[in-house]
Amino acid sequence: MNTETANPRVEELRQNVHLLTFPDAKTLYLIGTAHVSADSVKLVEEIISEVKPDTICVELDEKRYRGIADADSYKNINIFQIIKEKQLFFFIGQFIVASYQKKISEKTGSRPGLEFKKAIELSNETGARLVLADRNIGATLKRAFRLTPFKHKMLLLSSLFSSEDDGEFDIEKMKEHDAIENIVNNFAKELPVTKKILIDERDEYLASEIHENMGQTTVAVVGAGHVPGILRQIPNPADRERRESLNVIPPPSLVGKLLPWLIPALFIGLITWGFMNGNKDTAKDIIVYWIMINGILAALGCVIAAAHPLTVLAGFLAAPITSLNPTIGVGFVTAIVQAFLVKPRVMDMEEIQNHSLPLKKWWSNRLTRVFLVFLCSSIGSSIGTFVALPALAKFF
Repeated sequence: MNTETANPRVEELRQNVHLLTFPDAKTLYLIGTAHVSADSVKLVEEIISEVKPDTICVELDEKRYRGIADADSYKNINIFQIIKEKQLFFFIGQFIVASYQKKISEKTGSRPGLEFKKAIELSNETGARLVLADRNIGATLKRAFRLTPFKHKMLLLSSLFSSEDDGEFDIEKMKEHDAIENIVNNFAKELPVTKKILIDERDEYLASEIHENMGQTTVAVVGAGHVPGILRQIPNPADRERRESLNVIPPPSLVGKLLPWLIPALFIGLITWGFMNGNKDTAKDIIVYWIMINGILAALGCVIAAAHPLTVLAGFLAAPITSLNPTIGVGFVTAIVQAFLVKPRVMDMEEIQNHSLPLKKWWSNRLTRVFLVFLCSSIGSSIGTFVALPALAKFF
């Protein structure tokens, strides 16, 4: 259910700076920026200095705000806590997106997020109220992961990993309305569900938060890609209940819930059937076959990820057990062991924080290698499970 509000009068002051005047005499300056553009930083400073807002909204959530406000926060990252809380995949997802921005910033000479940092600095200097208007990054990534079809996940990851493109582009042109529309439309054609979650839902969320927290004079600093959607949404912004619904992580499908339990049930059923029918040797052969194929493929995944030898051994020993336990995966075990044996260093954090990191360098960075160990051992064990199950039939 949406909250009705009178349409504001919209005026374009300059490229991607919109003035919205509301009937209650409140004004909103909506600034669309390119996150890696030095000109965007100047534009934010100019507008805030000119209009002297009492409220400044930025396209950040609490977590991203802390990362910008405290430049050394990455030094306090606890990789073990991230793994234990099963957040490693989403932590790396954030890193991939940030790395993509850094790849562009290395060509433009401007670090990503500086326009937000400038807005935060000016809010502190002027006493303007700072509003973090974006949805929690974890909720965004989890919704995208849960709702995006598998083939689209692979397409998105492959495009983000393609960091070798040295083509020339005009970063300022990326802020123009037509260019933005083309980018968004192309994104919608290739990845419609992902586009809905990463762009449309956040447009709705940002518009609602900005509208609800407006002061008498407000400046909102957002990525240029969100400007068209915010302009469409803000005349009739979503209410708080709708915003909360956009933070909900959909549960797994019924098939997704049952499948992890079906595999151990089939395996245990085959073993039980073998013993009950007097085929003890066959049942023992099944157990050995299961251990070997799961263990060897998980260990091979660790080798591909250049894991520590003891991590490889841990993968071999854990995979046959974890493949029968839906509550824990072999990747959880191997990532913990790898992080313990080859502890990520501050310099590894700094490399991720300050530079884009091409895929070929993931093996030399201790932090990203933990993720590779997690991913490759999990894939190896999964392949082993689906190869082993049909092959077990030959024992009967």
